[in-house]
Amino acid sequence: MAALLGVGLADVRARLGDGRAGDVPGRVLDLHHVWDFYRTRFLLRRVRDYRRFLDVADELAWECYGPVLGLAGARPKEPPLVGFSRAAAPRAHRRGSAYHDLLPRGGIHTAKGREAATRLPFPVIDVPWSFRSHLPGLLTVAHEAAHHIDDDCGLGDEIRRRVATAGLSPERAAHWERWSGEAFADVCAAVLCGPAYAAVLAELLDAGDDVDERDFDGAHPPPGARLRLAAAAARPAAHPGAPDDTGDGAEARAVAGALTTGGWSGLGGLALTELLAPARPPGGADVPEGARRMLAGGPSRCSSTAGVLAAAALAFQRDPAAYDRQGVGERAVTEVLRLRSAGTRAAPAADPSAAERRHSRAEAGGALLAALDATADPGEAVVG
Repeated sequence: MAALLGVGLADVRARLGDGRAGDVPGRVLDLHHVWDFYRTRFLLRRVRDYRRFLDVADELAWECYGPVLGLAGARPKEPPLVGFSRAAAPRAHRRGSAYHDLLPRGGIHTAKGREAATRLPFPVIDVPWSFRSHLPGLLTVAHEAAHHIDDDCGLGDEIRRRVATAGLSPERAAHWERWSGEAFADVCAAVLCGPAYAAVLAELLDAGDDVDERDFDGAHPPPGARLRLAAAAARPAAHPGAPDDTGDGAEARAVAGALTTGGWSGLGGLALTELLAPARPPGGADVPEGARRMLAGGPSRCSSTAGVLAAAALAFQRDPAAYDRQGVGERAVTEVLRLRSAGTRAAPAADPSAAERRHSRAEAGGALLAALDATADPGEAVVG
């Protein structure tokens, strides 16, 4: 962010020095308007209660996204940053995407000036404010982080090819190819978090029987299909409590199998279960046992962020009253924060592409200024 906005500040100084000071107030206000998108996300981390929650959310995003940074031939990039939004559901904002629609409304920009924010410098995940009081909802951050893996590793074509060869009928294959990116994200979240992800998803979705799945044309698979897919994807990752391979979910099992079986060329030849399935060290509790411990007032003793949060989610499913009475959510936050290892969640300092990324950020800053110049209208006010 310093590199991105530093370009704008240097431009302001140049304008002050060459007689163009009349443009400076509007330019500074415009830069503050763009900066506000980031400022609110960073400043909340200075408030203890929000910081603890967002640190846990960042840890789960890192646990999902971080493994791709160690892949052979991978180009290390910044992991997603989690923040709050007024939206009803979590959402991923991809690196390099336009974010003018996410800027505060009614601010300093002219109507055309909103086009200025065109290149998000790092991935962002937004979650609803309500998740602050319901920790199990955070498991959906793994789904959004998986979208960033898809984007940053260029997996779109490979995902669609796998779904197309899952053995579905031509009619159903067409639907699942359209849903393939969302299916991939659900499968990744289930591989990382286990059956608890499907339980949380069931809470958040309207999974009633009134949805006709035969011609459902939404951007996601229909709710029932998503739940069957998540349940099927937890099984090959060998999560305790994963459902048996029975029931009427043959289609979901086929898609889950296509996405979890065999190595991915875009992921260094690894299967999703190799990349994301957490290893349980000796002495670590499994998630169902962790849920029992938490309801009894103790720590889960799970060895990963995903494990602790999954145990908390299962504890809520089993006994919501005891979950509240025992303060499971806050204790899970404390447990996750104690698991954190020291260090920066970023590319190694010796990364040879660091200079290239700095250049890219400087280019993004220049593009921002060019957009502001191109959309500026001297006849319109610069304050709202």
